[in-house]
Amino acid sequence: MSKIKWDESLSIGVELIDEQHKKWIEHIQNVQAAIEARRGMPQIANTLDFLINYTQFHFSTEEKSMSETGYSELENHRAKHEELKGTLDNLIEDFREDGVTEKLSEAIGTFLDNWLRNHIRVVDQAFAAFLKEKRIQLT
Repeated sequence: MSKIKWDESLSIGVELIDEQHKKWIEHIQNVQAAIEARRGMPQIANTLDFLINYTQFHFSTEEKSMSETGYSELENHRAKHEELKGTLDNLIEDFREDGVTEKLSEAIGTFLDNWLRNHIRVVDQAFAAFLKEKRIQLT
């Protein structure tokens, strides 16, 4: 399974969002570790639920910041968030139906890693560039 790790290439230079990305990656790592250790359905379910909740929190923070700053790409960004939330919902459903499977493990390790890296490096970087251009600091 691919291991998601924070590195400086994922920094967008907006402290609030970078810190949330680090925390988000930590939650993904916790899910991966729980699955790899086959810690049991309840613990894996709790860890997945926590990841879902943190994802909602993080996306809400980003979208609120975009709305407050007049970011013109908010709706496109929100659509990408909704896409990931749908995928996470599907992963949860797969887990509840089939338990811990290689498919679930690979989906979390590969899809989320690829999605997260691409999203941060492209979509979130565009928002960071907007903030920098407008000289807006998020708090």
